[in-house]
Amino acid sequence: MKTVLLRAAIAAFLLLVGCRGPDHQRIAADRATYNWFAPMMIAYVTADPAMDEKAKATHLRGLKAWHDRIAADEKNAGVR
Repeated sequence: MKTVLLRAAIAAFLLLVGCRGPDHQRIAADRATYNWFAPMMIAYVTADPAMDEKAKATHLRGLKAWHDRIAADEKNAGVR
């Protein structure tokens, strides 16, 4: 019985910790990484003659999705 209660307490704790959302340190690291990486990637993708327009659009959509996730995390955490 004690093991069942301990497991239930751990599960409840993990659920509460997971509901907190991303922490400010991770959000700041994500933003810094994006700010460093995205301009280089955009320049590379737009200038690469070997990529067709569909491939370029796919890469740029991925960057936009990454940016949008960071912005949502910042908003949810009250960072920006």
